[in-house]
Amino acid sequence: MSPALKEFLDKGKVATTTIKLASGPVEVPTCYWRFPSWRGEPLRDTYGGKALVEFEGSPVFAEVAMIQVLRQHGFDGAVWVDGYRQRFLDAMPPAKCELPAQVRELYERIATVNGGYGGCWDILAWNREGAFFVECKRRGKDRMRPNQFNWLESALKAGLRADHFAICEWDIE
Repeated sequence: MSPALKEFLDKGKVATTTIKLASGPVEVPTCYWRFPSWRGEPLRDTYGGKALVEFEGSPVFAEVAMIQVLRQHGFDGAVWVDGYRQRFLDAMPPAKCELPAQVRELYERIATVNGGYGGCWDILAWNREGAFFVECKRRGKDRMRPNQFNWLESALKAGLRADHFAICEWDIE
């Protein structure tokens, strides 16, 4: 496991989730994070009612907060994969960005095996040790979907290991 991913997971009280794939069960590390609720001025566009959390004094979606947390724990870069709008974000919308060429190639390779981009996990982060995917789920309000299991299976077929994936269960304090 990447030292940066281990540090991130350890900070978030790590556990393990067993995901049953067609190829067999896979153990995926799971961490738990709590963020303060945003109590300031509401945002106009909340992406269909997504909860806002406070991170370093600003209102953000949990995915954007996790990007910052991953950077603080040794990742060179991280993006929120907005599959619905087909773009990558490294900050709150409408900000968008592009992936580095090597990371984009991996993303495309997985999508080819997967038969499309559906089910890509929320966060794609990278450092010198490779690329990593993190799925953000609000604790008690969200769950993994079959297309996300398919993305994991496709990524494993494309050469990634299970320790390049993590689930982040988050909640509001």
